[in-house]
Amino acid sequence: MMRRVCLAVVLMLGGVSLADNGFDGDWCLVSPEGGAVWMRSEVHDGVPAVRMMWEINMAVPVSAAYFEGDCLMVVRPYERWYMTRGGMRVDKLGVDTLRMRVNGEGMSMDVARTLNDGTVLPVRSVTGRRSRPLPPQPDLTALKFGEPLALFDGHSLEGWRLTNPAEQNAWSVRDNLLVNMPELGDGSDAPQYGNLRTDREFEDFRLCLEVKLPRGGNSGIYLRGRYEVQVTDSYGHKPSWGGIGGVYGRIVPLENAARPAGEWQEFDIILADRHVTVKLNGKLVIDNQPLDGCTGGALSSDDEAPGPIYFQGDHTFVEYRNIRLYPRVK
Repeated sequence: MMRRVCLAVVLMLGGVSLADNGFDGDWCLVSPEGGAVWMRSEVHDGVPAVRMMWEINMAVPVSAAYFEGDCLMVVRPYERWYMTRGGMRVDKLGVDTLRMRVNGEGMSMDVARTLNDGTVLPVRSVTGRRSRPLPPQPDLTALKFGEPLALFDGHSLEGWRLTNPAEQNAWSVRDNLLVNMPELGDGSDAPQYGNLRTDREFEDFRLCLEVKLPRGGNSGIYLRGRYEVQVTDSYGHKPSWGGIGGVYGRIVPLENAARPAGEWQEFDIILADRHVTVKLNGKLVIDNQPLDGCTGGALSSDDEAPGPIYFQGDHTFVEYRNIRLYPRVK
């Protein structure tokens, strides 16, 4: 009995209680560069298993995770993602070692970065918080929405701006269409083109629009700037979270309802209580499913804050029209 008590005391003093370690659960974090970071930590018999979505990529297991005193230590690659004419590329630039501490519902994170040439950069510190509990699945038949807001006037980009003003702007208006025409280059110095967001921000809503892609086209519809509904040329492919109508890295659609490239695709999307419903070309492809956390490219990991609608513009040519948003009325 004494041995068991001593073991429990040692584990508690080391910050790793098998009953309540404090790190279990989902976390809304931020990178030192200000990008969205989502983390899920699960501790089994004192051993942590950690998945992270760091700015761009989907949620993936980290290179290593372990406890050091009262801190959770996480090792992950330091990477740079960029678009070229040949698609998305990634340069592995070094390694990040994260030291995390829990303080109630908050978390502090120190980021120590070591470059491939051995250079150790100054430690940078950021903070975050535990994700709010996921609300119950909403009753879609009871939802009420207000009058539609015409987000795009068909004549100008009024009410829209780039998510990152430092990137190239390939968005314009042509024949009453919202058009993106990036001229992608090759190599790590290729120009990077911007995503387009609404000035206004929203909570729950129903969003209806039409989008048209060329063969091999790729874009995305971000809800609250946080959850990407995929827009890709997926006609004839098996359903996947990377295909049209899926939620990137999170939800596989029930079926592939895509039309061929060059035809207009019709979306009808409901975001309510952190659950998403998607109809594509009149067919239900996501049925009131929970959104556990933000997806790659999110503007923020904050699961409660309102956010904009934004369209991904860093990939290929794409056209949008008939964009209407119906705010939820509570």
